[in-house]
Amino acid sequence: MVEADRTAESYVAGHGLLDGRTAVVTAAAGAGIGGATARRFLEEGARVVIGDVHARRTKETVGRLAEEFGAGRVHGTSCDVTDEAQVAALFDLAEQCHGGLDIVVNNAGLGGTALLTDMTDEQWGTVVDTTLTGTFRCTRAALRRLRADGRGGIVVNNASVLGWRAQAGQAHYAAAKAGVMALTRCAAVEAAPHGIRVNAIAPSLALHPHLAQVTSGMSS
Repeated sequence: MVEADRTAESYVAGHGLLDGRTAVVTAAAGAGIGGATARRFLEEGARVVIGDVHARRTKETVGRLAEEFGAGRVHGTSCDVTDEAQVAALFDLAEQCHGGLDIVVNNAGLGGTALLTDMTDEQWGTVVDTTLTGTFRCTRAALRRLRADGRGGIVVNNASVLGWRAQAGQAHYAAAKAGVMALTRCAAVEAAPHGIRVNAIAPSLALHPHLAQVTSGMSS
């Protein structure tokens, strides 16, 4: 109880830092980094468009956030980042609802555990297509639209500490996240002349209820 009270006391309220901005966040219908990012953006005054591969969860998340922050500020659609048409539809939604976008957070990624000698081509391809190529698709879509708008913008890609740190069973995920870092650096160089910043973050494990359940099952 003391720890919970301390956390509540230390939570910083929004200061309107993103008033009038529109943000697109992928993989934002869960309890992890994407969901927390979407909520914080709303607290800071942004309009948010979320995409997530889970259609039901996306609808429920949009409903909860709209009730709290206002229906006009939150929209969402099912978005599988391995599908170019669904990626395009996500960015189209931002333009339809808010006339464009200012911020894009590419959070979608997929992990797994398999030793390299046991890993199948399908396991490798599935993780890389979602985590690296999905980030490429969304970064490309974001830069095309931000360049066309001509008013600058921000793209943030979610990498991982595994992008530079070795861990057994994580060859596919680590390679994909290292690729996200390299993609981000190259995209940043290309986007800078247009007033667009492209950066990556590299968090460690961010525990949330679903992940805690999965990791608990693995350890047992």
